[in-house]
Amino acid sequence: MGTPLITVTSVTYALRGQRLLASFGIRSKISRTKNRSSEKGCSYSISVPAGKFDEAEEILKKHGIKIIGRTERTDGS
Repeated sequence: MGTPLITVTSVTYALRGQRLLASFGIRSKISRTKNRSSEKGCSYSISVPAGKFDEAEEILKKHGIKIIGRTERTDGS
């Protein structure tokens, strides 16, 4: 099983999301990710613990963080 990633459109959303998740006791990390679904460039992802994936996504949505995707990063990618 890989690391759960929640993809957002900008670094601003990623930083807001990370602070929001921290306020709910969920640790996360931000990384820059290549947006494979478009040619618009890069997006940002918030990685969260596997057991908190669904909870984190719901918290972000509820508080207005625009999510454009979710995936898992496998080791070595």
